[in-house]
Parts: sequence; structure tokens; C-alpha cells
Amino acid sequence: MTLDQYVNDCIIVNKAVLHKWTRGEKGAIFASPHYGPFLGSALLFASEGTSDRPSHVFYDPVESVPENERFDKLFDRFAARLNVLHNQANDLVKAARALRSKQCISIMFDVIQRPSDCLYVPFFGRLYPAMGGVAYLSLLSKAPVIPTYTVPEGKHQLRIIFGEPIYPEKQNSTEKEQNIFSMTCALFNDLERQLSVMPWHWVYWDNVRRAPLFDEASVADDSRLMDEVRHRLRSTPLLLKAAPALESLFDTPQISNSIRD
Repeated sequence: MTLDQYVNDCIIVNKAVLHKWTRGEKGAIFASPHYGPFLGSALLFASEGTSDRPSHVFYDPVESVPENERFDKLFDRFAARLNVLHNQANDLVKAARALRSKQCISIMFDVIQRPSDCLYVPFFGRLYPAMGGVAYLSLLSKAPVIPTYTVPEGKHQLRIIFGEPIYPEKQNSTEKEQNIFSMTCALFNDLERQLSVMPWHWVYWDNVRRAPLFDEASVADDSRLMDEVRHRLRSTPLLLKAAPALESLFDTPQISNSIRD
């Protein structure tokens, strides 16, 4: 079975909506969480690629996640239509260039490989760690973010569901960090909406339980604990304004020297 045969037989998608983005006047970022058989969406986007306007898939390199070697081998079979970009500096530049050239990228946005670099966004009533890379790329390239979910159907088929697009030009802060935070919040709000309807397909539920917790090393060391508190406060720009008690804690003289540069 060829790639096109697989997509035609097994993928159910609104082609008009899909082609609005894959054949439009701008590039687009398809933000695909580890939801359902998430590879189905990557194969769909691969089938949309051409030699003149290839599709791209963006994920962590084998050096960071050894298991991703199997994905490299799979996607290499479609190299004429699909480029693999890894989460590293050189490929980040390539991703921005591709988006500016009206090409599309699929990114699995719910992976947390570097907790020290993450934001903390509202998610099911908690603060959840999230990487801001999708929003950063969108702001850099002016490409919209399209939340994308792969839902199993009967007869060995998959249905691709598109969420609410997130447009970089609609962000109104003069601060880049605030716009990255706002867009990442919108992305996880869309994921929360989808999970509220079909929660059983997402593979990272255990992360939600562990997300608010500090690791044992931080709890055992006051200095490291205060560093973690500082990081979480600064990674959530609206947190202090929304919680006066936290703002008061942040300004308390006896701890202020520990949690500020």
C-alpha cells in the first residue's frame, strides 16, 4: 500500500479545511499532541507535500529520545514529500524558513524534555508545564497554529479533527514573552476542550497529576526550592497579578533575596 492509498483508505478529514492551510497563502503549524494514533496526522501531512512545497514534521532528535529513531526511518520513506526537522538550533531556523515559504509543519507540542525551559499554563485547574516553541515559531514566521487531533474510528480508520486556529497577528502585547504565553495558553485550552469530550485518547494524563509537584531534591533544599518557585512565577506572567497572596509572598523581604536575581 502506498502513502496515498493509506491516506485515502484510512484517514477521514475535511479536505476543504485541510487545503485551506496546506495550499493557502501562508504556511501553517499543525500542533498535534500525543493523542490517538498521532502518527496518522503526520502521514496525512506527508501526503500533502510535493517536491516544490514539501511538508515537514518536527520532533526531538534521537540524541534526546532514542526511541525516535523508528520515526526517522519511517518518515525517510517519504523524503521526496516530507522533511524531518529535529528540535535543535539549525532545524529551528529551517522550520522558520519553511513556514515563511508557505510550507506546513506538524509539531507534537505536549512533550516536555527540558522542564527548566518550560512555561506554566492553566490546564484543568492546575498549572501545567508547556514548551513555548510552537508559539515562538508562529510569531517568528507569522504562520497560524492549527490544533490537530487524531481520533480512532471504526474499520481501522482515523479521523483528523482541527481545533480553533490561533493567529499570531491577533496577539496584542508589546512583549514577545507575553504573546508566547498567551498563545500557549490558547493551545492548551483547545487541548483541554478536546480532552473534555474524548479524554481516553491522550497518553500524558499522568503528567497532569505530577505537574504541580516539586521534585524531592528541590523540597529538601531551601535554596533550590526558592529557585523553583522563582522559575514558576516568572514562567507564568499573569500569575502574580491574578493571585495577590502570591504577589505579597514574592515581595516579602525575608525571601525576596532568594527568589530574585
